[in-house]
Amino acid sequence: MKQFKMMALAAMTLLMGMTMASCLGSSEGDNKATQNVIALYENGTLEQFGGGTLIPKNSNYMPSTPGIYTFGIEYDPTTWKDNKLEVTITSTPISMMNNNVVQGENKGNVNMYDLNYQDELTPVMFNADYILVPVIFWVENVNADAMPKEEAKHHFYLQAPSDLHNEEGILELTIYDVVDDPEVERTKSSYIYQAFNLHHIIEGFKAANGTLKKIRVSAMVNRVSNDPTHGNTIKEAYDIDYK
Repeated sequence: MKQFKMMALAAMTLLMGMTMASCLGSSEGDNKATQNVIALYENGTLEQFGGGTLIPKNSNYMPSTPGIYTFGIEYDPTTWKDNKLEVTITSTPISMMNNNVVQGENKGNVNMYDLNYQDELTPVMFNADYILVPVIFWVENVNADAMPKEEAKHHFYLQAPSDLHNEEGILELTIYDVVDDPEVERTKSSYIYQAFNLHHIIEGFKAANGTLKKIRVSAMVNRVSNDPTHGNTIKEAYDIDYK
């Protein structure tokens, strides 16, 4: 399981999109800049959240399949024009995609820690089809060497109802965590981003209701205990206006 330990940087990427390049373009001196970005690769283009297209000058690191990726870039901010930026991709893109989009009434066997990172990041629609969810989850308190094995025990699912009819035009989605050994005590948290392609679910919802006004992402969360039977376990939800 790939970890993305760069939340402040990712927050800037998600919330500011291409505006960073616009701001840096006014600086003096060396115009070369580097950063990590999150972008959607689809139809041969790289699109950032909120708009803005990255124009790669090299092809050796281009993704091979559609999806949301994180990778490093080098660029000259003064090339930012018409919401486009020329970049050199400097690292192999890491896929953030999770194919576990399901329908039904299943539940995870442990709580999520939260759906929100320090009141800054909540689930967002990356474009009309892709949703990006910051997943904060409970892990066993093991040393750094054992952590990859612990994280690999977690399998995240984004679930839509079996019946997509909703008179309010709200698509209800639930994210849950299934772990291989739910009896293990988990006393610390970790986080990753999970990206899901909702195209088929959204098309089915529109067919059933005629329109989609809002996407609601919820999870059973508890910042004290990973045990779903704990008394402080609550259902937490975030709404996304769908445009």
